[in-house]
Amino acid sequence: MDYPSGLDPYTARQHLLHHTFSPLISIQSSHNADVFFQRVLGNENISTSQVFRPYGNNAKYTVPNQSFKIINNQLITKNYPSFPVRFEPSLPELLSIIHASSSDNSNGITNVYSNSSNTTTASSNFASTGMAGSPVSSISSAVTTVSQIGANSSSSSTQLRQLFSISNLELLLRHTAKDENITDKGLTLAFFNKVITSNRIVPFETFNHPISQVFVIDYENDTIESLRKLIVEFRNFNFPKFFQIDDLLIHVFVLFDSNKVPSSDIIAFQNKIRSSLNTNSTAIPIVETEDGDKPGNFIKLSIIENSTIDEDLQRISLQESSSESCSYLQIPKSADSIIRIKLYEYINKHLIPHMQAKIRIWDDQMLQPKKSITGRFFSASRKFFNNNNSDSNLSNVTSSSSTGLNSASFNYHENYYYKSTPEQTIRKLADWSLILKDFKYAYSTYDLIKKDYTNDKAWVYVASTQEMCIVSLLLAQTQQVNLNPVQPDKNTLRKIRHDIIEPYIDNLTYTFKSRLNLKTYCLKTLVIVIELLLCICSTFNISWWWNDLIEKYLLKLVGEFDGHLLANGQRPQVIRAILYARLGYCFGKCIFLNDDNRYLIKFDGTTMIHAETEEDEKTKEEKEEGLYHNPYKLRPPLNNGLAGLMRYRKSATWYLLSIREWLPLKNYKQASFLMNNLSLVYNIKDVESDDWYNRSDSLLGFMKRYIKENEVNEKATKSDE
Repeated sequence: MDYPSGLDPYTARQHLLHHTFSPLISIQSSHNADVFFQRVLGNENISTSQVFRPYGNNAKYTVPNQSFKIINNQLITKNYPSFPVRFEPSLPELLSIIHASSSDNSNGITNVYSNSSNTTTASSNFASTGMAGSPVSSISSAVTTVSQIGANSSSSSTQLRQLFSISNLELLLRHTAKDENITDKGLTLAFFNKVITSNRIVPFETFNHPISQVFVIDYENDTIESLRKLIVEFRNFNFPKFFQIDDLLIHVFVLFDSNKVPSSDIIAFQNKIRSSLNTNSTAIPIVETEDGDKPGNFIKLSIIENSTIDEDLQRISLQESSSESCSYLQIPKSADSIIRIKLYEYINKHLIPHMQAKIRIWDDQMLQPKKSITGRFFSASRKFFNNNNSDSNLSNVTSSSSTGLNSASFNYHENYYYKSTPEQTIRKLADWSLILKDFKYAYSTYDLIKKDYTNDKAWVYVASTQEMCIVSLLLAQTQQVNLNPVQPDKNTLRKIRHDIIEPYIDNLTYTFKSRLNLKTYCLKTLVIVIELLLCICSTFNISWWWNDLIEKYLLKLVGEFDGHLLANGQRPQVIRAILYARLGYCFGKCIFLNDDNRYLIKFDGTTMIHAETEEDEKTKEEKEEGLYHNPYKLRPPLNNGLAGLMRYRKSATWYLLSIREWLPLKNYKQASFLMNNLSLVYNIKDVESDDWYNRSDSLLGFMKRYIKENEVNEKATKSDE
């Protein structure tokens, strides 16, 4: 029996690999490509990026016999059933959005979503719609406009800002909790997804740096010259100095109608693109069917896949101001199957080989020399003999990085390494290795480069690398290779906890909060680490080792969220309720029994309070005739012999505290979900019993009576209908 019920930590792990540690592919489409999809889908408000965005989740939108082959640096080949990617707008668009949001914040605009009647800013609409319905004739006009602020964008993008707004997160979760179809598991997963999902581009990690740039054109209306113009304008954009454009995989998607264009013309057009632009392309044939108006020929896709907190709030605001819903799009089944197949071919034939080739080059040219004796000697020399003060370092770094000749120093003024430095390249090597699921290699690379960051006093890089050391280590430990994993010994557990996780969490918390005032990065790390620790507890049945640490981090999250929201005049009810419920789930899964003795636990909630049935009492009385029987004697609970080996009572206490947070919001449905997790401790079905917790002035008694009244009212309403 799954008791207590809650979000499976392995589901959270899967979403972590999808929403955060997956390749980011930026899409830039021509105006003709947008018109092509609008004509096929019959929707004038749709854009190309919105069409491709849900298909990045190829674990959900699969093809027959789907398999992704990945070869690591040790030449070990592994096949994975899915390899999710993230489709986002082009990098110039993302940088312009960041620049616009930073300008709004500097003008005192802290929350544009506080009033649902207010329209959203143009930059936010630009991000979520991908220029849907834009009056410009081509996407190149947008790139030209963005290039005018390129210098300001590249400089302001290096300024470190919060990862997300805690106030907006609370507001979004309150709206999500009102959905009648969402359960406690879905709400916890929504909280986890929104904390870890971001498209913010920062220098100290490269997960949101695009790995591939895809240009989408229409064969009938776009030419080679227009495509060349798009690529040239993209390359001429003033990118941040920490972003290496040479590592991008440039690719072209060619849209055409196979009923109108013969395949020979498409092949000739692709060969011309390859010869004139030195770029590979993928042809996507999409046919406009005559029976497309029939409902059975369409499938529904969510356009909010991998959306951020601000994008969701903007969508909610638009839905409240207009009657049309913009959460889904309908696409013909024929077009759906073609897009799935072509994206599968693009990932397998182009994206993964490109990443593997780059990783091998960086490993040979950057990482291996640093591991050699000569590299270690020069690293030690720089550490002990570079005694310049910080002011001189600052001037030297600024001047050298501006000329592009710096190879080893950190820009203290803008907090980044130059794009061609080994430190920036090796960080990208570790990130890409983790994306390709080579967690052990990624951990060793993070651990190596962390020492150089510490020597350079690049504290934001140190904190981020310490976070990734923990994450890559826990991902490697929870990677289920076989059905019977070997439990780590106590020395390994002691090293993981006391030498890596606890000191690294303390250091990065101090860096993000005190040095950089980036509280949200610390909160995201704690949320990720908690779920991965729950995965370890589930895999090896060692909750006795990690339970107190998980409790510590969850209570730390409660304090951080409460302190921020209360300081802004908000009541942190939804976030606090979710974290309290997660504490209840953590203690509910904490069982001090090995796998061989788990069968001793009885999960029958109806007999938990009253251990013996009436038949058992009669048989016992027959055996004990002549002996006095006290009918008022309290009987022991069902699992009384295992008392002290479980934490069900403490779990029930946290669930009751979570239920208390839902009462002021009058969200009794979420409270009723949590009531089921009390069945092994309290009798939740009998309302009229004489138990102390069943009084009308107690929380549990009040909830039981209200749920019963609500059920009676619902039955009466249905009967009246």
